[in-house]
Amino acid sequence: MMFSCSVWSTKGGIGKSTLSVDLASRLALETSQPRTLLVDLDAQQSVRTWAAQAKQCGVTVPFDVAGTDARANEYDIVIYDHAPGLVDVSALKGHVVLMPVLPSFFDAASTIRGEAELRAKGKRVMLLPNRIETNYASDVAFLAGFVGRPFLKKRKAYQATIARGLSIYSDKTGIRGLKAARVEFDRAVDALIDVAAA
Repeated sequence: MMFSCSVWSTKGGIGKSTLSVDLASRLALETSQPRTLLVDLDAQQSVRTWAAQAKQCGVTVPFDVAGTDARANEYDIVIYDHAPGLVDVSALKGHVVLMPVLPSFFDAASTIRGEAELRAKGKRVMLLPNRIETNYASDVAFLAGFVGRPFLKKRKAYQATIARGLSIYSDKTGIRGLKAARVEFDRAVDALIDVAAA
């Protein structure tokens, strides 16, 4: 395995599964075409539901989806979509942990505590501000703590693709805003790979 990432947060409903799908899609589409596995470890089975939607819509998914990592050693890249909440650090199997964080006081406080605990136990962690609305002063103030780091804006393209069994890297979707979403997501993926390699 060349690269693995755990997508996790102390809180639910902050975009873990959407990030997992888009991350797996982006990495699976590298020029070397690595064998990529997305492991859905969340009891909600969001990723498996998305994969079933893709199949029903006739969409070819560029990576495999499974409910366990029993065959992870057969893949070059493994992304783990974890259930939210408290977790034993050893359960986070990725080389790096990607933690989305929303621009709200309680979400940020919980996520930053979780990040500190992971770092104290030797994990490489990247916080990724998610669903940022730059026309809100509170969101801009929130980003002041992440100067120079990538963030994801609140864009309809993220949810519109997921609802159709697609990712932001799917071609010929007719969904507006994909180019901007890809640019900002590519920036986040590059930063994540840097954190994993550090």
